[in-house]
Amino acid sequence: MALNPEITSISYRQSVIRKLTTLQKVILFLLYVCVFIFTFLGTMWGAALLIPSLGTLFFAWYYKGVVSVTYEYQLEGYDFVIRRLSGTRSKPVNIEFAHLDLQQLIVISDQFTPQLAEGETLFNAAAKEDRVTYYTSAQDPDKPSCVLYAHGIGPEEGMIVRVYLQPSSQLLHCLNKLCPGKVFTHADLI
Repeated sequence: MALNPEITSISYRQSVIRKLTTLQKVILFLLYVCVFIFTFLGTMWGAALLIPSLGTLFFAWYYKGVVSVTYEYQLEGYDFVIRRLSGTRSKPVNIEFAHLDLQQLIVISDQFTPQLAEGETLFNAAAKEDRVTYYTSAQDPDKPSCVLYAHGIGPEEGMIVRVYLQPSSQLLHCLNKLCPGKVFTHADLI
């Protein structure tokens, strides 16, 4: 099957920053409070508290890098790759999280809409070892997610893949061009 060169030349990239959970924010806050306490006490009791102060400061910096996650959506023709970026600047972690062929797409729609019925039915009918879910949205309750269902490729061959996305209006426009009749979401909701 010959592919339309205009469609295969579609290229788009988007980053989605995952929101920190309340627990992660509390842990960071407590770490910084400990740094302040150790530093304050160190001014009164001497350099003995320098090690806990610097140790706590280093751990807070490391923890902030680990829990700060950004998902990068890369669209090159029908090839859709989602990368997970995290870690510190000195040791960044860049992992290919999901790789999809949009020719194997079942449906993309807003959460809790009737258009997802076909994808949800296929997903629930598959055995537990034949389905996989990726949460690649901002995980922010103020920003609703879209859900993508597709047949897996590569290591997920034969599996049903469900991906929670946070697409921009440009990405939705590209997806609609690539997969007409399978994208049922509206950019004004996102």
